Amino acid sequence: MKLKFYLLLILSTFFFELVDAQETKDWTDDFSASGYADIFYTYNFNQPESGLNGGRIFDTKHNTFSLGLIQAQLAYNYDKLEVMADLTFGPNANLGNFGNQGTAVLLKQAYVAYAFTDKLKLTVGQFGTHIGYEVIEANANFNYSLSYLFGNGPFYHTGAKLDFAASEHIEFMVGLLNGWDALQDYNDKKSIGFQTHIAPSEQVDIYLNWIGGDEYDGVSNFGTHKGSFVNLYDLTSSFTISDPFHVGINAAYGTFKTGASERTDDDPWSEDADWYGVALYADYAISDIFKLGIRGEHFNDKKGVRYFGPVVVNSLTLTGHIGLSNEHFMVKPEIRFDQSQDPFFEKKDEGLVHSQATFGVAFIGSF
Repeated sequence: MKLKFYLLLILSTFFFELVDAQETKDWTDDFSASGYADIFYTYNFNQPESGLNGGRIFDTKHNTFSLGLIQAQLAYNYDKLEVMADLTFGPNANLGNFGNQGTAVLLKQAYVAYAFTDKLKLTVGQFGTHIGYEVIEANANFNYSLSYLFGNGPFYHTGAKLDFAASEHIEFMVGLLNGWDALQDYNDKKSIGFQTHIAPSEQVDIYLNWIGGDEYDGVSNFGTHKGSFVNLYDLTSSFTISDPFHVGINAAYGTFKTGASERTDDDPWSEDADWYGVALYADYAISDIFKLGIRGEHFNDKKGVRYFGPVVVNSLTLTGHIGLSNEHFMVKPEIRFDQSQDPFFEKKDEGLVHSQATFGVAFIGSF
């Protein structure tokens, strides 16, 4: 009897340890972690006395090695549930998350998502915008410096959205959002976001995007007058011409309807305005580790209702991509030239001028 008892004790102990180990394994397998860090250097041939590059989002400093963004993304997936915490640190974290700087850490994304079926998913929280071709993550863009379209569109939204896959070729998204780049709502109105994704083949992706709503915030970004209404229409497409050759396009048109009772010369939000832009992208893999890409862009915000003030500008960017350690370490040398319709860029001893040329190199490590 004692022998049977001890055998039963040993077997039961082994069984519970096995179950516990299996549960621990399943628990850890449900988590994933990723992220990156980037460091960059930029030289402005205008040698601006302020030390700042005009029209830039993150690579703003002239003749300086700068820390960029450090991202840590944690995700938990269990059955039909996804929980995402996407945190950012470093000098560029404030620039990419300016609407939620009162939080303890800067949240690039923080949401929960639940897939009711294979075709229908609900996401609630803060998530990256559906607008545009480029993203905040430096390791996901081909060019390191960001376009005017990216810099003048939304970065993220807070709210709820539904994704519906009508077929393997067509998907839809509709969202109820606090607005643009805001953890909290600046007014008592919500914006609506919409997206149609068409994938006629594995080589082609087409996104038709829209966001619209009353964006009065009482501050500056979109109307200092109650009743200000904003629409932004966006087309984003990418095409794989062949294995080494890819092209893309981003075109956007925005309208601003003022809530002001009368027009004043010193307030750009006191009259109706629009802005628009188009950017063309192409990149080619010359070898397994070296690629070359180009971006050409035109952007027009002649009334100055977006972040940079009145500007009509053309930009050309040539970027190299050296991918090492299976793309976990990237070096991106870059030359960029900007030409504005009116004096917009700073030049040493000359004030504002029409053009700006820069050279830069970025070092990006990801995990």
